[in-house]
Amino acid sequence: MSELAAFLAGQIECARGTAGAAAPSNFDGIASTSPDGIVAADAANTIVAWNAGAERLFGYTAEEAIGQPLDIIVPLGNRNAHRAGVARVAGNGPANLIGRSVNLHGLRKDGTQIPIELSLSQWMERGERRFGAIIRDDSERQRLEESLRGATMLDHLTGLANRASLDRRLAALAAAGRRVTLLLIDLDGFKEVNDTLGHLAGDHVLAEVAARLRSHVVGGQFVARMGGDEFVVLMEDDANPLAGAWLGETLIDAIEQAITIEDAMVSISASIGVACSSGDATADRLVGDADLALYKAKRGGRGRTELFTPDLRLKIVEKGLARAELAAAWAGDEFELYYQPQISLRSGRLCGAEALLRWIHPRRGVLAPGAFLPLLEADALAISVGGWIIDEACRQAAEWRAGPFPDFRIAINLFALQFKSGDIVGEVTRALERHALPPDALELEITENTILKSDERILKQLNRLREIGVGLAFDDFGTGFASLSMLRHYPVTKIKIDRTFVSGADVCERDRAITQALVQMAHGLEIEVIAEGIETVEHHALMLGQGCDMGQGYLYSRPVNARTFRALSEAMPTLRAAG
Repeated sequence: MSELAAFLAGQIECARGTAGAAAPSNFDGIASTSPDGIVAADAANTIVAWNAGAERLFGYTAEEAIGQPLDIIVPLGNRNAHRAGVARVAGNGPANLIGRSVNLHGLRKDGTQIPIELSLSQWMERGERRFGAIIRDDSERQRLEESLRGATMLDHLTGLANRASLDRRLAALAAAGRRVTLLLIDLDGFKEVNDTLGHLAGDHVLAEVAARLRSHVVGGQFVARMGGDEFVVLMEDDANPLAGAWLGETLIDAIEQAITIEDAMVSISASIGVACSSGDATADRLVGDADLALYKAKRGGRGRTELFTPDLRLKIVEKGLARAELAAAWAGDEFELYYQPQISLRSGRLCGAEALLRWIHPRRGVLAPGAFLPLLEADALAISVGGWIIDEACRQAAEWRAGPFPDFRIAINLFALQFKSGDIVGEVTRALERHALPPDALELEITENTILKSDERILKQLNRLREIGVGLAFDDFGTGFASLSMLRHYPVTKIKIDRTFVSGADVCERDRAITQALVQMAHGLEIEVIAEGIETVEHHALMLGQGCDMGQGYLYSRPVNARTFRALSEAMPTLRAAG
């Protein structure tokens, strides 16, 4: 538009310089061919020219407009500023808008306002200042921009507001100090839909869930899709956790109704975290609180609604601090392996040991696994620490085999992450080669919970480890529901009967019968059996009588560091006597 305005002003100036009074005719010629509104006014703010485009735009004919003040197309609220601007330029003051395109509103004859794009120019005619305006209806551009803006604020799959729209809504609510209850919804079982029926089916499920959420909210409740299979419902001007929990249960009931996809019936559920804003809560804080509540709901099982409570945030802070401390411990070489002997029940001879991780804390002393292992197991640091355990245990076992314990076998506990993210077969092979340790001197212990959560990749790795001669033991055997069937499918060489069957306070005759049956079954499969938790001579005798091959427990020794463990060789006669 500014180029057209400059052209117009140039044509008029040229006409004035060469033909004097011919300027108006030149103006009229240009104005009559332009599809835009073209208006000219004098220094007194009076309209002196008005083309057909201006007639269409504002509703006034040329006869009605010419001679009238330009104010007739200026909204009431802008007229004082408009008149002051004309007077300023007429008095040779600064022309702030001349030569620029501006977007504002114009006033039509019927009293309605329309968005316009305006380009102004000025020139001198017969010694008098003239102003020209090229005016274009801006409605279509604004509608297009609004449409595009709306498109960027919508989730195209579900038609709900998207994350950007949610962020904007939350920011506005927070800025206005309005209270809100936020429900963060995550679908349970959605991944299985994608994996089994494909992504088109997954899209259908997301669209259906969105429709159900929309149909179950009322006025003052805002629904958005966060992304993936996460949704948000806002209860505006209502910070009531009980109302949030009630709505959460209502939405779960709606989501759990079966969804038909072609010939398949799909059933999913949802977990929901609920958080209410407080006086100083930011949008990010509110979403974060709901996320903590959602995490609690997920851990509690499918189809649950949980409310945020401040202790959840404290737990996360504590966990974050503990993670940082764990990383510092790893960097500072504060981890050490302790060893608990494993004894032949029949001969009392030392067969090997289980390597157990300890944290030598600079202030709290030696920390047992219960104080840090659950956190370490869920952290990527487990891969590095697990690799170090393998290498250090193999090194120590090789040293003892070359000295006082020639037939020594070391048992190592593995983290689940080592199977999923690490090269466990390669790590084990390299450690054995590096320390010249024969594969049958190493035994890897895995819990059946790790196996139950595994996939085909873990089974392949276990088979490969067994092929190279490494022993595999099920730890805490008997505490899970799938132990017996697991023995058929996994290359197990040893089972460890859990201490609750050996020395638990409530051990009864039925437990002893179960233990004896397990021993007989294992031996039938040519699998060795070791009993954990042997604390008394009576426990030793009982497990020996039930046919267990080996024992481990406080009767023989607590876990000790490598220096202390070596001294155990002097206690072997005592152990034999116990047997």
